[in-house]
Amino acid sequence: MSTQIKLATVVWIATLLTGAAMAQSIAPPIAEYRGAKIDGMFELQNGNDYPMAVVLETKSFTVNDHGVVVYRPLAPGVLVSMGASSFVINAHDSRMVFYKALVPSLPASFSIVPTLSKASATTGMRINYMLPHMIYAYQKDKLQKADVRVTMDGGVLRIQNLSQKLGRVKSVAAATGPMGGFPLFPGQTRVVQIEKGKVHVTFGDGFTISAQ
Repeated sequence: MSTQIKLATVVWIATLLTGAAMAQSIAPPIAEYRGAKIDGMFELQNGNDYPMAVVLETKSFTVNDHGVVVYRPLAPGVLVSMGASSFVINAHDSRMVFYKALVPSLPASFSIVPTLSKASATTGMRINYMLPHMIYAYQKDKLQKADVRVTMDGGVLRIQNLSQKLGRVKSVAAATGPMGGFPLFPGQTRVVQIEKGKVHVTFGDGFTISAQ
C-alpha cells in the first residue's frame, strides 16, 4: 500500500471515529449531592444508525493539581446499585439509568462509566466509547472563605484548599475571559496557567476571592 493510500485510510477512519463519538452522549455528565445517601439518574443517547451495547462500571477517581482525572478501583465501602450493568440501546434511541449509592465517609467522588460499542460488531476492529458520569458527594459543612487561599505568581494561579472538605470552583474570571469550573479536593492546590492581571475565583458555596 502506498504512502498516499495509507494517509487517506487514516483520515477516513479518523472521520468515522469523530462522527461516531458525537453520535453518543450522556446527560448530565456531572452530578453533585450533599450527604452519604445518593439517589440519581442519567440518560445515554445513541444517535447512530445501529444499536450500541453498553457495559457499566464503577470507579473511584480524583482530579489532580493540573486537572487530569485519575481513576482507581471503587473505594472500599462505597455501595452502588443499578437496575442493570449491561444493556443495548437501539438506533436513535436513549436509555435512562437509575442508581442508588451509599458512601461510608464524606466527602467522596466516584464515577459510573458506560462503555459503548457497536452491538453487531463480531469481527474486525471493535471500537469502544467511554462516557463517564462523575459523582461528587459533599460533606454537610460547606467550604468557607477561610478554608481557601488564592495566589497569583508569574502567570500561575494557585487555589489552595486548606481544609479536608470537598469544594468546587464555579468559575475563574480573568482578563482573557471566563474559564469553566472544577472540583477542589481536600488539601489540594489546584494550578491554573493564566495571564497576568486581576483574577476573580468564584466558588460553588457562594463566595468569591480575588488575586493579582
